[in-house]
Amino acid sequence: MVGMVQSLNVSVASALILYEAQRQRQNAGLYQRKHSLLDENEQQRLLFEGGYPVLARVANQKGLPYPHINARGEVEADADWWATMQAKGKK
Repeated sequence: MVGMVQSLNVSVASALILYEAQRQRQNAGLYQRKHSLLDENEQQRLLFEGGYPVLARVANQKGLPYPHINARGEVEADADWWATMQAKGKK
């Protein structure tokens, strides 16, 4: 920032920094891609672990593969996967 400021709230300063970062990324064309740079499996892993961290932890403990996350952010898994997730103990 240029110039003198008497007081600047931390949340306002954070918002300004985030806005400027977003503006620069927009101008660089980073938000205009038609396809992700990540492959589909990595996207699915990130979606599941980020969107359903408890289910991801249980699936890892039970040695289950991650289910598909659809375009609406919903878990698409068969009845066997859900039954194994709900069962006590490991797979």
